[in-house]
Amino acid sequence: MLSLLLCVTAVLSCASADFLPSVKGVPTAADVKERIAPPEGQHLYDVWYAKGNRIYQCNPELTGFQHWYNVQTHAFLYPTAGREAPFDIDGEEIGQISAAPLNKTEQMANPVDTYPTIYYFPDGSWTASGHPLATTTKEDGRVERGDAVNLDDHLEQASYSSTNGYLSHANYVVRLQSLDGVVPAADTCKEKGAIVNKPFTAYFMAYTDEEGLAALKKEKEEWDALSEKYNTE
Repeated sequence: MLSLLLCVTAVLSCASADFLPSVKGVPTAADVKERIAPPEGQHLYDVWYAKGNRIYQCNPELTGFQHWYNVQTHAFLYPTAGREAPFDIDGEEIGQISAAPLNKTEQMANPVDTYPTIYYFPDGSWTASGHPLATTTKEDGRVERGDAVNLDDHLEQASYSSTNGYLSHANYVVRLQSLDGVVPAADTCKEKGAIVNKPFTAYFMAYTDEEGLAALKKEKEEWDALSEKYNTE
């Protein structure tokens, strides 16, 4: 319990109203292009480094005939506040992202819509987002939907969230500096049901409004009080 409290306190203590301190390659709000920037009044309060895999399944019969479908995404999230790369150190995972249906009307196998869900280990809070509101890329010379090698960068709005906790305050999430993980070429979809596992890395950036910042501050004070109590007993 004590280690959990200290972990949350450490993360919250590094958050600021506008952006986290820039540490060797960690993006800040200034790195987010206008096209995928959250609305005015939203503030960046945490940045995680993600490393994991996207699972693509060959099924050309599904609506859209896109051949390969992203049926699952899984990555562990690592804290970046006050740290230097490499961030993906075993035992330092602070959360994970995975895909879930979350739509009670679509509970069939391979639903058309899944929701990327970020789960925050220290307090169990989570947030899930639907289709990106806008996409772009950070690197010059790349087309909007990626360059056939790297995933695009994008802006997502929270669709579902836990009722309390650190991630319950996330209104928007930006995926930035995505590398690898792109969908396989359509002409490689030869066998229905075949899967391809594509590794990827990216930064996930959580934004909240003034009300969220106030709530985060209050929660940090409560965590600090609990931490002090457990440290003195």
